[in-house]
Amino acid sequence: MQMLVFITKQTECINPILADLLNRNISGATVIDCEGMLKAINESSIDPPPVFGSLRHFINPGQETVKMLMIIPRDDERLALVKQIIHEHAGRLDRPNTGIMFEIPVTNVEGVSKKS
Repeated sequence: MQMLVFITKQTECINPILADLLNRNISGATVIDCEGMLKAINESSIDPPPVFGSLRHFINPGQETVKMLMIIPRDDERLALVKQIIHEHAGRLDRPNTGIMFEIPVTNVEGVSKKS
């Protein structure tokens, strides 16, 4: 069993991904708001941020929150389908600033419906 994690700045693609998952009878995804390391350091640092951090904040001051989608599909077939749906809505992840997707092995799960 695998947990699929998808992290993206393309927040507009998350709701269509979730809708498509539901349309294909895949449930159980969790979406979490998060932020990148540079933004977190820049906002919480007592010391003035380096020039790069300042320029980045100046160039894109209203940067949206990053979204993280996590899901544990019940089998490999559903895992492949979830990845396909993410690619359909987010595009190719090898392009800059599109996102990252990875799988983490899960050895035990409690509190998850067998139907998900």
